[in-house]
Amino acid sequence: MPNSSRKLAAIVFTDIAGFTELSASDELKSLKLLENQRRIFQPIVSEFGGQWLKEMGDGLLLSFESSLNAVRCAVELQMAARAVEGLALRIGIHQGDIVLQGSEILGDGVNIASRIEPLAPVGGVALSEKIHQDISSHPELTTKLLGRPDLKGLAQQLNVYCLTSHGLPEGEVIEGGLGESSGETVGVSNSRAFWVSAAGALGFIIIGVLAVNLLTPPVEDQKSGDQQSSANGSGAGNSSSGGSIEPIGGNSIAILPFQAQGGESSGIWADGVPDDIRRHLSRVKELKVISRRSSEVFRNDLKTAKEIAERLGARWLLVGTVQLKAEEKLSISVELTQGNEIKWSEKWDEVGFKDLLRVQEDIAREIARKMGQTVPPIQIASAYIDELEQSPSESVTANTNAPRTLLAARAKMPPQTPTENFKAWVAYLEGRKQWIKRTDEGLRRAREKFTQAIGFDENFALAHCYLAYVDMIMAVYNVERPEDAMPRAKRAARRALELNPSLGEAHAAMGYIQLLYDWDFAASRESFEKAIKYNPNHAFTYCWYGQYFQVLKDDKKRLELTQMAIEREPLNPVIMAVHAKSLKINGAPDEARALVERAIETHSDCALPLKRRALWYFKDGEYAKALPLYRRVKALHPDRIWAQAGEAMCLLKLGEDEEKARAILDNILSKANSGGADQELIPPGLMIWIHRNLGEPEKAYRWVKHSVERKYPLAAWLHSNDDDDEGSLPDQSRVRKILEPVGMQEYKAGLGEK
Repeated sequence: MPNSSRKLAAIVFTDIAGFTELSASDELKSLKLLENQRRIFQPIVSEFGGQWLKEMGDGLLLSFESSLNAVRCAVELQMAARAVEGLALRIGIHQGDIVLQGSEILGDGVNIASRIEPLAPVGGVALSEKIHQDISSHPELTTKLLGRPDLKGLAQQLNVYCLTSHGLPEGEVIEGGLGESSGETVGVSNSRAFWVSAAGALGFIIIGVLAVNLLTPPVEDQKSGDQQSSANGSGAGNSSSGGSIEPIGGNSIAILPFQAQGGESSGIWADGVPDDIRRHLSRVKELKVISRRSSEVFRNDLKTAKEIAERLGARWLLVGTVQLKAEEKLSISVELTQGNEIKWSEKWDEVGFKDLLRVQEDIAREIARKMGQTVPPIQIASAYIDELEQSPSESVTANTNAPRTLLAARAKMPPQTPTENFKAWVAYLEGRKQWIKRTDEGLRRAREKFTQAIGFDENFALAHCYLAYVDMIMAVYNVERPEDAMPRAKRAARRALELNPSLGEAHAAMGYIQLLYDWDFAASRESFEKAIKYNPNHAFTYCWYGQYFQVLKDDKKRLELTQMAIEREPLNPVIMAVHAKSLKINGAPDEARALVERAIETHSDCALPLKRRALWYFKDGEYAKALPLYRRVKALHPDRIWAQAGEAMCLLKLGEDEEKARAILDNILSKANSGGADQELIPPGLMIWIHRNLGEPEKAYRWVKHSVERKYPLAAWLHSNDDDDEGSLPDQSRVRKILEPVGMQEYKAGLGEK
């Protein structure tokens, strides 16, 4: 258990009225509002000696050593909020015990403050009886008794007051309690929840981004005769719910990072366990599975299940906890919700690693069953497949004992798992954690970890697949020479497919390599179609397949595929930037700009959205707006040479610091013309862009030829004549002549295109 401390504090709980509606109608505006709140409020809280404990979506959790300072700070916050459009606050204050346990804040003080806050009028402050007593000797702070409401989830009743001094609005007197009479539930179960953890009793757990009850049984009407599955082997499945759920249309699910319990050793599993569940569910064509990068946005953001699901476009939400115990054994709890209603929950104790991978698959199958679907039996024992083929009428969907049938089949012949080597799996998970960063250093570390995983288990197909991903992206990002990285990527992808021919992610990797390096467009299309067949929910498959149609200059199909990508990764900044480009090419520039700006707001450390917006500003002649974006990338990634070039070109266009700009460009041009190793890592597209903007077209055309000779990915992309990127040149007939070795014209002719 993490170290914990207890203290008496005045707790301030805030909420922005109407924020949910604002987020639904104008997400960019809502994000800017949160930024303004943070910028304006933090100095005020500091001035009154407050502690900024946590941000929960639009809400804040603050603590103060004295009730008086808490109240005075709340007044100042409301005064400051009046000057900001849309910043309409409710504030609740209570004094009580709080427990600081790691990054979590528990206790009655938090619980009661959260329930008082909704009773405050918009623009006002609600106080508990204890706070009211503490400030009663200060005549400048006047109050009004609102009543003695029933506070949901609390046994005790207490008087609630509101501040009436300083021009603050008076709240409505509460008559006969709150909630039932008005038809509105006032409790944190339907807002942001801070459930109380009680020592020695079954309590509630704050789950990173969500406060939901992981261990408590659902309401009685959810229980039916349908029994829950249990884990086979080392962990018994202790079912806490059981009802069969009517299938609904438009099924979509997001799986949040699990809460790691028991210290840092459990941290890697908080991503690894849900990642594998997500991998299994992704094979279900009828489901839309939100990918990891979008789900992890809510890792440290407390919202209700319903709010998070709505943000992600998901009807269902899976949350859980995981703890690594001695001897490579884990304890796992999961909870499946729809709206704010718990539909299924389960707990496994002391699960050994060899059983873990099977348990994760069983979890995926049970989730799919709850949604009226089945996970394709790709990795299931042949005995089980035979059973299904012999009894087609007893499908997994129809068979209410499907999990039990599955376990019985596995008793005859265990299924294939990705790996049964614990060290290999841990190295793979660590590699995934680095891979998702997409920084130069992150890519190098990811390669090291995936290589390490393969060293522990040479037959680990997923590790080979992600090793292919690392190398092909390093080639695309010009971190390594394409002639070095792409052949390595192809070997890794081929090995992954030899080990698992139905691994959709590996088919996607092969399709990308065939498109950008082999220039085998027919094979590329076939690989992408296989990738979708075996894993219809891998977002980057659609993203990369969209680039195939970018090369073919089929903008409509490109948009269709990037739309499918963003449905599965709605908050992934890379996919947001790629989809934005598709939108712009297809005649939706305003929507495209809004999407890129939202990506920049939510992922300020991701280079691609910044680059996309900077290029658009530059193309429109708004160099003063492009310049700070290039500088932001330069600060984040000093080695990104295109950011250095962008800064220099903006300075030249603005007529500012021209000596510095020329020095930067001279250094880049010197490397580009060196003929050595430095030249090989210079992006050809960047050189085309530089020479085009310096009025040197002949040099630009030479770099088009260079991209073909060195088999840079740009050589395929140049066919699109996409003016949003670096490679567009006016004389397209000349460009097409240079690009003949790529073979795109011949391929398109074979398709019957002109």
